[in-house]
Amino acid sequence: MACKSCELFFIHPYGTDVHKKVSTYDYDNLEIVDTARNYAASKKYFKAKYLSYLEKECADVKSILDVGCGTGALLELLGEINPKIKRVGVELNAKRAEFAEKTAKCEIYQVPIEKLSYEGKFDVITMINVLSHIPSIDNLFISIRNLLAENGKLILKVGEMASDINKDAIFDWGIPDHLHFLGVNTIRFICNKYGFKLVRHERQPLSADLFSHSRWIAPGRSSIRNIVKRAVAWTPFALFIMRKLYDRRHGNKIWSSYVVISPENK
Repeated sequence: MACKSCELFFIHPYGTDVHKKVSTYDYDNLEIVDTARNYAASKKYFKAKYLSYLEKECADVKSILDVGCGTGALLELLGEINPKIKRVGVELNAKRAEFAEKTAKCEIYQVPIEKLSYEGKFDVITMINVLSHIPSIDNLFISIRNLLAENGKLILKVGEMASDINKDAIFDWGIPDHLHFLGVNTIRFICNKYGFKLVRHERQPLSADLFSHSRWIAPGRSSIRNIVKRAVAWTPFALFIMRKLYDRRHGNKIWSSYVVISPENK
């Protein structure tokens, strides 16, 4: 990994065919979660961790675009909360896009967000655990500004880290699935460069997410690892102890963050 101006950590060499790989999941030595398991895991995750946040942000909105919507779990849940909301998703993988259309019962576009042509603007755009997969930050935020309504909101769930983070702070960095990671000042840098204002920025230690019960019982990419994870999750105090040990080693250096930004009207 390298660090550019201590703002954005990125993978070197940088990926050039990311959209193609995502659409086909053509990754070497990377087991991909099937659609049904991904849907079940995502629905549990959103309900446990972020649905309450999103419910507040989307209470009075009329339209929402979920970028990287996967199997449609979030779009389905938002439709249950507000049946009148116009819901649209972007998902490059054909199998997951088809699954999402059936599950969420809404429009799903199989094009990169940078190439999405849509009549009208969105009140809310969500990117939950997606930003690190996007190959072009520059094109991304230009496209999002064009798709957002005047007082619209971009809601991000992202990881952030200090420049002196230890490599073992994350068990699986997900390379090359993940292309870059945010530094402590990257969000403000993005706002300043692309014409956004920071509405909300809430950080919690990554350990709170990393060692949550819902995360450990959710099915992942490896069947063997799933068995181990569930055994640990149901062992009394195991996750609590692991979190304390993790925090002792890594301290205040890495976070799971909830961020809301809005176009700066000039």
